[in-house]
Amino acid sequence: MLKMRKTILSEDAEDKGTHVDASIIGNQIKSEATSSLVAKISSEPTASASRVKLVRTVLQDKRDFPLSLFRNLMIQAALTIYLGDITPATLQIAGQTYRLYLEKIISTRKKELLVVHSEQLKNVNLDLITVKDLIRIDEDQKIDESEKLVIQEIKITLKLIEYTDSLDKDTRGSIAMPMHLDELDELSPKRKGKSFFAGLRSAKTSKNKYMLVSRKTLAALEIIKRIPVLHSIGMKVVSKLQEIDSKLPIPYLMEARFHMQALQILALRVVMKDSTARPSMTPTFNKAIVAYHKSLKRASFNNPKSADITVLAEFAQISYYAYEQRKMLGLANHGVFKILEMGKKAVDVLAPSIGKSGHRAYLKLQRQILKALKSMKSSFN
Repeated sequence: MLKMRKTILSEDAEDKGTHVDASIIGNQIKSEATSSLVAKISSEPTASASRVKLVRTVLQDKRDFPLSLFRNLMIQAALTIYLGDITPATLQIAGQTYRLYLEKIISTRKKELLVVHSEQLKNVNLDLITVKDLIRIDEDQKIDESEKLVIQEIKITLKLIEYTDSLDKDTRGSIAMPMHLDELDELSPKRKGKSFFAGLRSAKTSKNKYMLVSRKTLAALEIIKRIPVLHSIGMKVVSKLQEIDSKLPIPYLMEARFHMQALQILALRVVMKDSTARPSMTPTFNKAIVAYHKSLKRASFNNPKSADITVLAEFAQISYYAYEQRKMLGLANHGVFKILEMGKKAVDVLAPSIGKSGHRAYLKLQRQILKALKSMKSSFN
């Protein structure tokens, strides 16, 4: 997708690809409205409003389209974000098409299972059979490998749909202002240097602009990390924030959160007996813990402000998570012990200094980490 963005923005590129010019949708949906929008996008691929309108127009068509169309619509919606146009409308349509794609996976796989069981269910109204009933397997029931894979995919997808339950509402509630990747580019050290020497920007104006862009970007990232197809551009945005001010802890905390979101999906797949996900778990957690360490190094232990408290609390929680899940994550004991030691330092700052309700929560976490450290020490002896 990132390579695709370069292709879109390159004026001398002759072939922009069927996703970029939206012809992949035009070839599947034959209508006057769709053809008109595809023509607009083809002539101006960076026009996000036309792309969003195209997706919405197709979604209003209630015909029974194949799974491939929903996948292509999800990519169309994601492209608006990859182009850097991050607005309430583009984020909302990206989240909606992601959920619809998942729902279409469920309905498509349900039909496949019903075909397999059609002989057994010939006197039953198939519409009344729920997906959960269909994928329920008795211990003594024999099923072939292909059916196992379909059931596994349905179970994983059902859980992913659960994760999106509040996504649309959260997007509408948290994204109030649009932003564009160009706003981050303007704040880059190289661009700021040029502006400074040209006398185009005062320090106060620069700081105010950074604070506004940073707030908008962090709000957008919280939504982007929940939509897997947007993870690559999310990480690109995070790296731009880190480039703008490498001394702040929050951009590194956001990087860690993206890795943990990816780890959550990998863990789900492992729990659902998808063994292909296991090899990626340890490297993904290691990336997260490196980012958490970088964030922690930039936080104040002596006089923590609001952002520092967030970093300290999250690191303490993740240190205990590492201890609890060390076997599933394939972590070495000495590594977990070091993470717990850092987690203890973080929670020791929080436990005596936060208000009553928070104080009790951190005291409980503090006790858990102390108990974990004691348990690990005894295992070394």
